[in-house]
Amino acid sequence: IEKRDQCRNQYLKVESTVKDVEWKVEKNDAKIDKLAGLIELRTQQKLATIASISEVEEQMRTLTAERTAENSAFKKAKEEDQQAIDLLMQAREALGAYSKKNGVDMGDIQGADKAVLFQQPEFGVSEDQAPDAVFSGKDHRKGESKGIVSILTMIIEDLNDEIKNGM
Repeated sequence: IEKRDQCRNQYLKVESTVKDVEWKVEKNDAKIDKLAGLIELRTQQKLATIASISEVEEQMRTLTAERTAENSAFKKAKEEDQQAIDLLMQAREALGAYSKKNGVDMGDIQGADKAVLFQQPEFGVSEDQAPDAVFSGKDHRKGESKGIVSILTMIIEDLNDEIKNGM
């Protein structure tokens, strides 16, 4: 009877150990499956992230190329504006030199342009009487010259403002 009880106890002990090990194996298999799923998920996320990084790098290359092209266009336009300013200043100085050389007083350049542009002709005798056949003097077109110089000055100022404000 003792031997039988001993065998039974050993049998129960072995059976308990086997069931415990089977339970642990089952739980570990479930854990392995869960971790394998996580590994697969993280691998997919890693591949998606790598693809996203390559897209961003391509966008950065594209944007850098666009910015470089726009910057060179800006610099070219700025240089052209500066050349235009220089040319307009030369034209303005040439008109001013002509006026000074011939003694034509144009008056203020930007203050009174509108009054000069809307000025009516002056009649010596009557509006209906024909004028004498006298040729005009060198200062006959001083109003137009003044208007041109004023326009050139305004264009120069606009171009300078454009350059200062970065277009």
